[in-house]
Amino acid sequence: MNVIEKYFDVVHFFKFIILVLIFYYFSVAFHGIVSPEGGLYSAFLDQYFNYIDWIRSSIMYAAVVIAYNFGTEAYIAGSQLINIENVVQLNIWLPCVGLGVISFWIAFIITNSGHWKRKLLWSVMGFLAICFINTLRIALLLIALDNRWTGHISIDHHDIFNIAAYTVILLMMYMYNRKNSTVDSTSTTT
Repeated sequence: MNVIEKYFDVVHFFKFIILVLIFYYFSVAFHGIVSPEGGLYSAFLDQYFNYIDWIRSSIMYAAVVIAYNFGTEAYIAGSQLINIENVVQLNIWLPCVGLGVISFWIAFIITNSGHWKRKLLWSVMGFLAICFINTLRIALLLIALDNRWTGHISIDHHDIFNIAAYTVILLMMYMYNRKNSTVDSTSTTT
């Protein structure tokens, strides 16, 4: 065993990277198939299996409800458009959905050890946490646009979302591995 293999599981790392890339680029390709502008458009997949629009719509509707509770009256004006009357239109494009972060989380869970029920539970919890952070980001952006908040420093809300999401993911990774090692140690002692 060489020094790298002693501290770093190269095979596990490559499985993880390959899964992240497969999940993310599958979603990008699928988006091309379910978009009428795409060259390989499938109305059937668009109508019945468009999980990207399901995620986007859920985030949009929840963000509008949260913003409304803080005094911002916004409404959904299309499949990826939120309007604030007489103020602005906010487009929720594919990168805004957070598929890269979701792909990262799901790949992490799949490539780690654990029972499938536990993996499913943690996958769903992570997915919901990522969507919740994304919803808060969009709601906060709606509130900021409605109130015309300005600042001297240009802040990219995509970067803030990625930092917040990956911070939560790192915390969940720690918790998953900690719980997983506890489960493994109790199962070996019994």
